[in-house]
Amino acid sequence: MYQDLVRGNMPVEVHEPLRVAVVCWEPDDGIALVIGDEIRNLGYKLSFLDPNSKQIADVDFIFSFGPYGRFLTVPQLYANVPKKDRPIIVHWNTEGIPDLRIPWSIVRLLSKFRSKYERLAESEGSFWSNLFSKRPFSLIRSKFIRYLYVGDYYYAYKNDWLDVFSDSSSVYAKLHSKNDALPTVVAAWGGTQRWYKEMSLERDIDVLWIGKRGSMRRSQLVDYVRDELKKHNVNMYIADGEENPFIFGDDRTEYLNRAKITLNITRTWYDDNYSRFSMAAPNRSLIVSEPLLPHCEAYQEGVHYVSAPIEELPNKILHYLKHDNEREKIVEDAYQLITNELSFKNQIDKIMQVALKKHEEKKALTASK
Repeated sequence: MYQDLVRGNMPVEVHEPLRVAVVCWEPDDGIALVIGDEIRNLGYKLSFLDPNSKQIADVDFIFSFGPYGRFLTVPQLYANVPKKDRPIIVHWNTEGIPDLRIPWSIVRLLSKFRSKYERLAESEGSFWSNLFSKRPFSLIRSKFIRYLYVGDYYYAYKNDWLDVFSDSSSVYAKLHSKNDALPTVVAAWGGTQRWYKEMSLERDIDVLWIGKRGSMRRSQLVDYVRDELKKHNVNMYIADGEENPFIFGDDRTEYLNRAKITLNITRTWYDDNYSRFSMAAPNRSLIVSEPLLPHCEAYQEGVHYVSAPIEELPNKILHYLKHDNEREKIVEDAYQLITNELSFKNQIDKIMQVALKKHEEKKALTASK
């Protein structure tokens, strides 16, 4: 990818692969490993960065995601590094934002306050740090996390610490990009070979729910669907860490290979919950979901998944349990979408193409001085 190919007897000039450090928010971070797979497959030299190490990585790009920790930890490491020597900092947001019914101008204002509050609380030895460590002020630090993410993103971008920002939701990306406030690359949550396998197992689970209940809304709706299906002797396996243990890795892949249908219910009405599709679709389990906003426009309802209002979900599930041919057609179309157009490799490459452009612009600017 980064080789100058020449013909005839001309010398071959070989460039070292560009270096990318993927942020690893916790030990054995599964998402970091998946992103690392694709970074390596795209031809970059891969390493991992512990954001808590306080060590500056000698790389061309920093690739952050989530965040599953304090986002500003990473860009602040490089705040005092001259721009010409600083890696291109990339962040792929996969978290939700505050309630979409709140005007975005209000969200921005509250997010700015929440980010400032956190920075003051982290200013060791200061008056504010001491004050915010005491109740009731300390309670705020565990609240309004979505506002904190948004505020931190805008703060980092304003300070020129964030070079490329991406979001898995096109709905959220449009809000961020409005009036060029925070230009955003849309990169959907895709399929990775670490999360699927052809196992040729009997589909002996009618309906599967995997993941945390997460909110009262979602918990009640999962129970509602399960109770309605029970009336028709349909079994629904719930892996929520309460009724049954959570399932991860190979166990999750096995269960998805056994499930005819995987249920999708969001924590809130506006959430981007297509990440669940990236696990179910490549394992050929039909996704039946409540209505979703068009966070990922590539997914077409009725083509790649099935959707119905909550009160109609049980009947919709019963229909597709009885009509195997209809179910298998949608399952196959979803499989092709998630393993091709929406593969993790393609989505990571989309982000990195923008990062590469930023890298070339920086090189040209530095050379001109």
